[in-house]
Amino acid sequence: MKLMKNKLQTRIIVLVFVVIYLIFPTTVFYGEYNKLFENVSPGNSFKVAVYKIGVYNIYSLYKYMNNEDYFFVVYDKCANVVFKPSLWFGASQSVVYGGFNFSKRNRNELFFPTNEGVDSIELVSTPGCSL
Repeated sequence: MKLMKNKLQTRIIVLVFVVIYLIFPTTVFYGEYNKLFENVSPGNSFKVAVYKIGVYNIYSLYKYMNNEDYFFVVYDKCANVVFKPSLWFGASQSVVYGGFNFSKRNRNELFFPTNEGVDSIELVSTPGCSL
């Protein structure tokens, strides 16, 4: 009886890890190895880095097949992450190469492309990193 209980617990734990792996967000792992390009704001206050998602599970394969295999991260001049879209964000190649633009009136406003159009965000530098 005790052996059956241990097997059941083991199966449940393995099942939980498999489910987590299958739906694990595709924008968690990024770095120099998958960076495509950067765009720097006027005055060098912020930097937008665009990354390509790697195919390493079912969800990332789904994103790849739907042409949503790019995402971006915004850094301040101290290299701190200022903005990152949701973990499940994805954009197509034509969208990300369409451009990230900083407002001419407000240098802290970023206009970024999405598959649904253009969105914007007001960027604020991290504490300890003055603009």
